[in-house]
Amino acid sequence: MSAVDDVFDFLEYNGIANGSTGWTLVRRRMLETPAEDQLVMVSEDGGGGPEIPAEAGTLGDAAMYDIGVLVIVRAARWDGDASATKAQEIFDALHGQRFVTVGSTEYLRVRARTPEPIFVGFDDNGKPRHTISFMLLRDAVVSA
Repeated sequence: MSAVDDVFDFLEYNGIANGSTGWTLVRRRMLETPAEDQLVMVSEDGGGGPEIPAEAGTLGDAAMYDIGVLVIVRAARWDGDASATKAQEIFDALHGQRFVTVGSTEYLRVRARTPEPIFVGFDDNGKPRHTISFMLLRDAVVSA
């Protein structure tokens, strides 16, 4: 399973998005229709720099993966407070977790790349958007 799938499952399992929350949860894409106004999208976010291959007989940097996951929150037209509140809820649920199972993978650390969700403006239909970029650190040897 990928880190995107793990974060998706975490948000759904913990009742933060999908189900009766009123927030549609999608992976890797954002569709204007038929997606609801209140939308949480989870996608890849590049992560850190590429790993350095290990020298013969050593683990090197390749022993760890620091994977990037981007979460975008969109709310109904002109309702920036709803978008900000949901983004902060996701931030609070994931940022700072240590030795936590997210989805199907044990991560050593989950951290946000910014101190709070970032407001990126309104789309062409007046729907507010906030983003949060997370780094999820896992052991490459165990998780591969």
